[in-house]
Parts: sequence; C-alpha cells; structure tokens
Amino acid sequence: MPLDSEQSAVESSPFSRGSEGEVRLRVRTDSFFSLFITLNNLQGITQVLFQPGMFFNDPLQWWGAKKRRPRLHEGIDICLLQPIDMQIRRLLPQMLIPAILPGYLVHFHRDFLGETLYIRHPYIQKEGAVFHTLYGHVSSPPTLCNRPSFINKGQVVGTIHPSPGKTSVPAHLHISCAWIDEKQQVEELSWEKMASNGNVLFVDPLPFLV
Repeated sequence: MPLDSEQSAVESSPFSRGSEGEVRLRVRTDSFFSLFITLNNLQGITQVLFQPGMFFNDPLQWWGAKKRRPRLHEGIDICLLQPIDMQIRRLLPQMLIPAILPGYLVHFHRDFLGETLYIRHPYIQKEGAVFHTLYGHVSSPPTLCNRPSFINKGQVVGTIHPSPGKTSVPAHLHISCAWIDEKQQVEELSWEKMASNGNVLFVDPLPFLV
C-alpha cells in the first residue's frame, strides 16, 4: 500500500489508542453510538472509551480487581463517554437505549445487573440460523412485555439499570450479537445455558455498532 494510502486509512479509522491500553472510538453519524448520544441529549460527546476487558472475547473483567471471567466475554461493554473537554463521563442509570437494528423482541430474562433483552432479526439468516442482538443489564419498558413486539431501529428498548449496592460493577450496557439456530427455543436460553449451547454462536458486535 502506498504511503499516502496508509496515512488516509489511519486518518479515516474511527479508533485510536491511549497510553494504558484504552481504545477510543470516534462517534460516527448514524451509528448506534450516535443514536444513543442523540437520544440522551449528550451534547459534546465525540468518543466512546473502552478499557481492556470490555471487548468481545476478553478473558478478564474490566472493573474491580480485574479477575478472570468465568467464560470469554460474549459481547462488548459500554460504560465510558468522552466529550470535547476530555472529561470522562459514565453511563448513568435511566439513560435510554436505542435498538441497533429493526426486529422482534422475543425473550428477556434476569441477569446479574438487570435484564437481558433478545431481539430477533428474521431478515438476517444464514445456514439455518437467525441473527439476534442482545442487550444486557437493562430495565425494559412495561410496554414491551407483550412478546413478540416489533422494534424499529432507534426505538427505545430500555434504560441502563442501576448497579445493586452489593456489587462493585458500574452501571453499563452489555451488547451481544449471536447467530441462533432457528430450531432453538429462545425462551429456554440464559447466559449460563448459552455458554455450552451449540445452537448459539456469538460474534463480535462492534462492526454493527460503528
């Protein structure tokens, strides 16, 4: 690749790295992050900050003593935002969460910080599996309790759930993307059951967020 092409690729990349392994993601128009910022009136936010442990397949926790996870991270954790003044801001409870893609809310269950919602995208299929997006550690609106509910892109699917007082885990949003076999009864799934379920294949959600 010519030098000018390499420089252009670097300049067009939405990512940059900090001094201690952090990754900064520049917010792009029409991305999930742009929808989130607009929905919550977070003027001036230009970047999302990721610490080691927040990305897909990371083996360690990013909070507290950085212990090893019971299994590789199934998705991505969103917690830290950075405005132009570079003062880091955390996601707060009750912040609104927009849907990444249109689809149907087909399942939800409790997780260790709140609830996890499953949205099925029937128009995205391959080899007998259907694409799903999962939103963890949220509080879901009562209006979505009647499943399956159709969800538009950008529609509010819940809010950030507050951290219980007994945990050191900060309030944050977990997002997973998974191919789930069309024969799998989604209502039977939980995080523990998916860990050893051959009908569920997790994939990196970051490309769908940027």
